[in-house]
Parts: sequence; C-alpha cells; structure tokens
Amino acid sequence: MVSENIKRVRTEKNMTQKELAEKLHVTAQAVSRWETGEVEVSINTIQEMSKIFNVSINELIDGTTPEKEIVVTKEYVVKDSKPVLAVCEECNKPIYKGEDIVRIPHSNARRQTTYTVRCKECDRKIKKAAYEQAVAYGISQRKKSFIWGSVATLIGVLLTIIAATSTETESGFVAFGIVVSVLFFPFISCLLLQNNFVGEMFESICDWGFVNMPGVIFDLDLDGIIWLITVKLFLWILGILLAIFTFLLGVMVGLVVSVFAYPFAISKSVKHPELSNDD
Repeated sequence: MVSENIKRVRTEKNMTQKELAEKLHVTAQAVSRWETGEVEVSINTIQEMSKIFNVSINELIDGTTPEKEIVVTKEYVVKDSKPVLAVCEECNKPIYKGEDIVRIPHSNARRQTTYTVRCKECDRKIKKAAYEQAVAYGISQRKKSFIWGSVATLIGVLLTIIAATSTETESGFVAFGIVVSVLFFPFISCLLLQNNFVGEMFESICDWGFVNMPGVIFDLDLDGIIWLITVKLFLWILGILLAIFTFLLGVMVGLVVSVFAYPFAISKSVKHPELSNDD
C-alpha cells in the first residue's frame, strides 16, 4: 500500500508528519490522511516525496527497491617506454641504450660505407665464434705444415738417393740435393702456416714472370701471317720460360729465407694459432 510505504519511509528517515508537510507545503493533517489511506496521494506528490526521502518512486508505490547498477571500471597504468635506438640485425631485439649498440662498417663497390647493427651480446658471441674458428684453422694448418713439410723433404731425399744410385754423381751433388730437400720442410711449413711473409714474397717473385708481351705488326698476306705465328709462338715459349724461371727463383729465395722465418712462424702458431697473414 502507498500509505504504508510513505509512513515506513518517513519513519526510517526520522521525519515527523509536520516536517514532511512543511517540505511539501501542505498541512500535517493531509500527511496523516495519506498515511491512513483516507486520501489518495497524487503522482506529483509521490515524485516530490521521492526527492525528499532520496528514494525511488517504486519504493513509495509498491515498496520495491531497484537493484543498484554495478559499474566495473578498469584502470590502465601507462608507463613511459624508453625510446628504441636501434634493432639488432642478428637477434632482432630492440636496443635502448647507446652504449649497447655495436656498428660494424662495410664498404661496397661504390666506396660507400654501410653499417651492420648488433647488440653487445650478439657481437660478443660472433667474435667468440670467429675466434674459435680461427684457432681451429690455425691448429689445422700447423698439423698440415708438419705433414706436407715432411712429405716434401722425404720425396726430395728419395729422389736424390735414386739419382745418386742410378747414375754416377759426385758426393757434392748428393749433399746439395739432401740440403735442398731438408730446406723444403721450413719452406712448405711457412707457406701453410700463413702467419709470416714468406708466402707473399713467393707470390710477388712469381708475379714477375707474368708480363704482357708486346704486340706484333704484320702484313695481311701469307708471309705476314707466317711471321705473326712465328713471333707469337716465340713469345709464348719465352713467357713460359720466364714464368718457370721466376717460379724457381721464388722457390730458391723462399728456401733460404724460410730457414730464418720458420722458428718465428712456428712459435707464433703455437702461442697465437688464430693469427694469420690476413689479419
């Protein structure tokens, strides 16, 4: 009943009939009649009461209270992210600090410098792998120098002995052949160790034999063509002889120089196998 609801809500709000009547601008008797049900309350008056009591109209009419709407709010915490200065080209991780950026320069055919960007961790791993690979290569070359140097010396000694037994040769020639054979060990070893100058020196001397031969002027007739073929054949043979001469010269010089270079080369290979002539 509306009358009972008005009385109940008024009592809960600790308000007298006179106080309610003053707020509604009516007499206390009118409020009393509403609560006893003698007089019906207009909808406008019920709306005014709902404002005074701070309740819903439904609570005054049928005594029901609407469920309160629950509003769920989400709080988002936005953190200021650090700017990404670069991205590692190896692991694709962002780099936030300038001191963690490693730039590897490269020069292209146009003499333009480009850079490969890495983080410190990837750069350290790559350098470690390259170092381990260089060490393994250096040890492998040192083993090959012992094997092939010994093989070259053994072949030289055997050829000298065979030549001495098959023909009448002087003892001086045999001694010379054995000495040269022994010198092949440090020479071959220096070439394979690649941590000394003997290999570059040998290549430089051999390059002397590769020269451009001059052109040939000839008449366009039978005699001229024969002349051209003869001169070209002569220059070709001369070029081969020159190449053989420079090769033998490089070998002889290498045999002598490697005697002094080999102790330093083998010592360097043992202490620093990762170093080569290309470093």
